[in-house]
Amino acid sequence: MGGTLDYDEAEARQEEAIYSTPAAVARRDRVRDLFAPEPGDKVLSIGCGPGFEPAEIGWAVGNAGHVHGIDRSKAMLELSRARCAPLPQVTLAQGNADDLPVADESADAAVAVQVFEYLETVASAVSELARVLRPGGTAVVCDADFSSLVWRSPNPERMARVLDAFDDHCPHPRLGSHLAPHLRGAGLTIDRVEPNTIVNTSLDDTFAAHLMTFIEDYAADHEAIGPREAQAWADDLREQAAHGETFFSFTQYCYLVHKPA
Repeated sequence: MGGTLDYDEAEARQEEAIYSTPAAVARRDRVRDLFAPEPGDKVLSIGCGPGFEPAEIGWAVGNAGHVHGIDRSKAMLELSRARCAPLPQVTLAQGNADDLPVADESADAAVAVQVFEYLETVASAVSELARVLRPGGTAVVCDADFSSLVWRSPNPERMARVLDAFDDHCPHPRLGSHLAPHLRGAGLTIDRVEPNTIVNTSLDDTFAAHLMTFIEDYAADHEAIGPREAQAWADDLREQAAHGETFFSFTQYCYLVHKPA
């Protein structure tokens, strides 16, 4: 996750670590279950990140199918190319979600997980999604509502300040609960909305642990927090974890949609 979806190599590696956690693996599994790719399908992976998503979808669609992964970050595409190298059915390209380098009505399905909330203009990205889907094609769009974040801390006031500052890391931190009008406005039909909730009770290589590092780095540079308070916030959580008292819960909302035939 990043405010502009641009990453340097270190940030891309940090994101790759988050995507390697069991919670992220389970989310990708659920997303694939929702749109149910079949052998031979042509699938678009929008914001493909470090390549887990296009690689896993590539195995599902087989050699007769095709997965086109798009990301705006060169660093992410480097990781994705390495991960997808054994799969000739996966191609990757640099591009933006609001200006997809894909032909009209060329995709049987598409996926965009925690991408649209980081864009300045959501409507244009959703319009692009509708443009590239074939009639009858399906998509899963998942975005977070950061007000769903429940994170126990021995210093709840500090936690509240840090999370309030963290809202600034993306243009639409509440998009997950506000996606429906954008999707319907682009002519897509919403078939299902379901939550994907991540719950962690430790900091042992969990989604919470990696997100903590990301937030600590971000908050250290935020004028409302600064490095001293950011470190104190993370130290609170580490001390709590040492006593077995970690509790973290975060919900993203997955919208299964289709383009009417």
